[in-house]
Amino acid sequence: MPNQRNFRSESSRGSHWRRAATSARDDIVFAGRTAAGPSLDDSADRTGMLGTAIRFAASLLNLVPFSRVVAGPKAVIVLLVLAVTLCLGTLIYVQHANSVIVDRDMDAAVSLSEIAARFDHEDGNLYRLMVDEAASGPSAGGEHRLGRISARIDRISADLAAQQQAMSPHDRARAANVVVELAKYREAVDVVSSMLEIDFATSVGMLRPFRANADHVLTAIKGIAASGITDAHRHAEEAAWRTRLLVALVTTAMLIVAALSYAWLALAATRGTQLRAEIIRRGVAEQEALLLARTDALTGLVNRRVFVGDIERAVGAALASDSRLSVILTDLDSFKDANDTHGHAAGDTVLKVVAHRLRVVFGANSTIARLGGDEFAILLPQDQEHSDVMALAHQASVALHEPLVWRGNMIKVGASIGVSRFPEDGSEPDDLLHAADIAMYEAKRDRIRRVCLFAPAMELDRLERRRMEQELCDGIVRGEIRPFYQPIMRFSDGQLYGFEVLARWYHPRLGLLTPDRFVRIAETTGQITEMTKSVLRQACIDLSHMPDHLRMAVNISPMQLEEPNLAETLIGIIRDAHVIPSRIEIEITEDAVMDDVVAAERVLDTFRRSGISIALDDFGTGYSSLSHLRRFKFDKIKIDQSFVRSMHESVESEKLIDAIVALAVNFGMEVTAEGIEDAQTASLLAQRGCTQGQGYFFGKPTAFAQAAALVTRGEREAA
Repeated sequence: MPNQRNFRSESSRGSHWRRAATSARDDIVFAGRTAAGPSLDDSADRTGMLGTAIRFAASLLNLVPFSRVVAGPKAVIVLLVLAVTLCLGTLIYVQHANSVIVDRDMDAAVSLSEIAARFDHEDGNLYRLMVDEAASGPSAGGEHRLGRISARIDRISADLAAQQQAMSPHDRARAANVVVELAKYREAVDVVSSMLEIDFATSVGMLRPFRANADHVLTAIKGIAASGITDAHRHAEEAAWRTRLLVALVTTAMLIVAALSYAWLALAATRGTQLRAEIIRRGVAEQEALLLARTDALTGLVNRRVFVGDIERAVGAALASDSRLSVILTDLDSFKDANDTHGHAAGDTVLKVVAHRLRVVFGANSTIARLGGDEFAILLPQDQEHSDVMALAHQASVALHEPLVWRGNMIKVGASIGVSRFPEDGSEPDDLLHAADIAMYEAKRDRIRRVCLFAPAMELDRLERRRMEQELCDGIVRGEIRPFYQPIMRFSDGQLYGFEVLARWYHPRLGLLTPDRFVRIAETTGQITEMTKSVLRQACIDLSHMPDHLRMAVNISPMQLEEPNLAETLIGIIRDAHVIPSRIEIEITEDAVMDDVVAAERVLDTFRRSGISIALDDFGTGYSSLSHLRRFKFDKIKIDQSFVRSMHESVESEKLIDAIVALAVNFGMEVTAEGIEDAQTASLLAQRGCTQGQGYFFGKPTAFAQAAALVTRGEREAA
């Protein structure tokens, strides 16, 4: 019975194998199912959560109009939410990927455990078959049972081969060896099946070595399964570590984004406050600029441009309602004397008092303007009768002749007033202003009548003016307005500094006319710029034939400052003549600067940037202040000839000249004295600090031929 003992001992060992395998299998299957079973469901859940997160982020992108919300708190909040959503989605996705890896390893380990259990079961079946056959002898069903065991061994081998792709390289080699051993085991079973009825003892003897090999196969399969479990645990630990690292990175990123968002919002709030303050400041500046553009800075009255527009609108309303209106012009008498005697501050006070008195007389329903200098205009409403208008004009004359006290000094100025009416005296603003101007100068000529109403008898003057306007237009085209040159001498060495350009009209009917006969006509008819361009073009051609060190001064009318592109046009003429702009000086009066500060500053800045220097002409007769001298950065001051001519008789004129020179030195400006008629005056002015002199003592305005001769003579004497 040795065979029975051997089979019993093997049976005991087989029972032990089955208990161990079953126990191990139960543990492995339980562990595998607890890890892998839920992962199949959770995988879909996590994929759904990731898709939901991505769809939510996409919906945010679609909902937020980033083309309009480029910056701001809303955009920052949306971007922060989007960043958090993407981070969470990434975290979910990585966790899902880690779970898939661990589940795959656990599934492989469970499958290997099941293969080990199946092989153990088949080996036990073979053992029981041998025991049964040994006890009762060969049976007819034994061969059939062996065939089924062989088929199941083939399936176990095939399943193990299928698992190889998911194994590590080391386990894959071990599995390949096991597959080979299983093939040998199956061949042994087939041999036993074929010899069972022939020689039972021999077949059992042949099977015994393969039974020992079965132990090796079972151990190898369990080892591979254990290795898979180890890999699963290792992957799980690595996944947990990666998850913790990702959580830390996501948390850090969210904190950084939150901190940056907070910093950006704080910066945006600060910038918003600054922007609001800047908007307020610009609004105030724009209001001030608009006020300066519409009003006279000194008196607060409207300026000429606004007044002309008001007349146009009033004429339109009067035509529509078949009513009347009146325009009054007033020019102060003796104002220049008062200004020269008491100074600019006194002159400014006089102008403010005049503006106040006109407001009191004409009331709030009228429009009062300062046209420039000491000239004022009033537009009376439609409901005023003719007699009422004249009464108000006489009342204004009386009020303006009342003296005023300034710093203990009695100042008395008068006024000449002219009145024009619509529709009797014209239907255009220029016609009404012109008629009132004619009447005003009629009142100025008639010292008895202080107020004059325009009358048809004055039409002759008006017709003559119209004729002069047309002749001036034709004369500019024909080149009748030509430059004359008055020399300017340098006190430091007595040499020629340059010339001032003074226009002269070669009138075919009236002869040679000085500027006082036609400049005002050119200004009121809008021809002043064309005349200036014509004279400047001829002067630049003449200057190009003079030595390079000589300079030329050109006057600009106050009205020209209101024209767009004036500076660019004149600079273009200078450059077209191939004259260096630094050889040109632009002279502008104080009144021109004060009429429109904003326009004057823009034009003068353009001239200065091109290299042209700026001179303040007739200084002391207008109303500019120290702030304007500093603001406009003049290169030169020209002292008015009235102070120069009276300096020998008036101590105040001498003091005023000294003050002007000291002021110019402090501001880094040169000083040119006008109206010098003798050597003594020239010497005194040179001693007082004037840098240049101009007047009949040095030479009268002459045509280019005489000016060129003067240049030649000066060059010869200097040599």
